Amino acid sequence: MSTATLTATLRPMLPSDADAVAEIFREAILVGTAADYTEEQRIAWAGPKLDPERWRDRIGISVGLIAERDGKPVGCMTLMEGNHLDMAFVRPEATGTGVGGQLLGSLTMIARAGGARAITSDVSITARPFFERYGFKVVKDQVRIRRGVELPNFAMRKDL
Repeated sequence: MSTATLTATLRPMLPSDADAVAEIFREAILVGTAADYTEEQRIAWAGPKLDPERWRDRIGISVGLIAERDGKPVGCMTLMEGNHLDMAFVRPEATGTGVGGQLLGSLTMIARAGGARAITSDVSITARPFFERYGFKVVKDQVRIRRGVELPNFAMRKDL
């Protein structure tokens, strides 16, 4: 994991980005959360195969950004209903390089411009330290069930 901060290019997420979003999600879950979730949990969360169709509809109902480096998508984040971060994923090789912070900063500005007074998100064990660095606080511990498997996470909030 690199600790260098490298600027990524941010652009709006489009339904045509579903393949890239699916890849980023799958890599972030299967590889990026390995220290905090069991293999069974990661497979249940990611699903049995790459599934871009799953993302097309979610992309269409959100404000989303894609982060690219050298033309390759390395991260994505979406804002739902003006104040809820729904997808926040970075490829493992881009973790710790500032991509997540760039995405979060831009979507925070969008939320503020839309009148949001807080941002919320359901955050994995792995992502919790990242969100805490940016001022998010745990509202409650929670457990999601995916394919019959329990996945602990946290409801988090940041007042704007």
